[in-house]
Amino acid sequence: MRAVAIKALQCGSIPKHIGLIMDGNRRYGRKVHVGNGKGYYLGYETLEEILAVCMEMGVKVVTVYAFSIENFKRPADQVETLMELAKTKLAELCEQSELVRQYGIGIRVLGDTSLLPDDVRKVIRKAVDLTKKNNRAILNMCFPYTSREELTMATRSLVSGIEAHDLNPSDISTSVLEESLYTRSCPPMDILIRTSGEIRLSDFMLWQSSRACHVEFVDCFWPEFTFWKLLPILLRYQLRAISIAQSRREYGRGEGAEEEEEDDSEAVLLNTDVIKAQETSLEQEQGFVMMSQRNSSESTLVTCEMDETLEVELPCGPMLEKKQRVSSFLHHRGHLPNCPIVHLQ
Repeated sequence: MRAVAIKALQCGSIPKHIGLIMDGNRRYGRKVHVGNGKGYYLGYETLEEILAVCMEMGVKVVTVYAFSIENFKRPADQVETLMELAKTKLAELCEQSELVRQYGIGIRVLGDTSLLPDDVRKVIRKAVDLTKKNNRAILNMCFPYTSREELTMATRSLVSGIEAHDLNPSDISTSVLEESLYTRSCPPMDILIRTSGEIRLSDFMLWQSSRACHVEFVDCFWPEFTFWKLLPILLRYQLRAISIAQSRREYGRGEGAEEEEEDDSEAVLLNTDVIKAQETSLEQEQGFVMMSQRNSSESTLVTCEMDETLEVELPCGPMLEKKQRVSSFLHHRGHLPNCPIVHLQ
């Protein structure tokens, strides 16, 4: 029945990027009397099942909230359990997972990894390195992560570019900031799901979920989340897919108009002297054109064509220079640690 349901879903719009706030593992452990630690391990098994479903449907990116920076405030034994779980499961994913090999999943760990113990960072580097050539799908594990940290790091990256004279302050826009985030290589987030019945985002993917993203809060603990609970969410998303796409197009048009206006303003400011020189040159050439009219209509046409070319191409210089400057910065150093550029197939 699951296979039939997936085939039916594939007749509609398939989300490219799904975010998961896997909440309720501890409470589920207490509910079934197996303890907090076992609840976390059961939650990871659920992640494997949902990831398999997503890959089978054709989802390109799955981003999961594995550990918040705020979680370091929890009791030491809980933090240690989560660290050990991360090491064990990351090693399994990159070395033993048939799912990762079958679907070509690249594993990325997003967040401030400098906060983690050395042994955990070592496993992370290995997992990322072993799967770095996989480009058919991405599993983003946010660990440890908050949106505030992500936006702060992205802002610092852009400020460093200005200080190094790689960028101008006027280069900074919403699209440039977005291209500096951890998810820079990922398509826009289509669905964000949180389990456990809590109706809040807990500082997860706040930027990514703000642009026409279908958000669902599910009243079950994460280890209880199954394909059959995911199915109605996907159906509701498909009903909204057209309006979501329309909203994104309108957002893109508005942003493009804003950047074009900024570019025009910059071009005027940067080229005041050039424009004055052009006006003087045109006044002089007008006399030449009048003389040419008496001698040869052909020379008149050539002169006018040169003038038109000059007028059309001049404003393009600063805009082209800006685009090249921003593109170079973003490609070489305008991104955060642990998020190399991935060109998905």
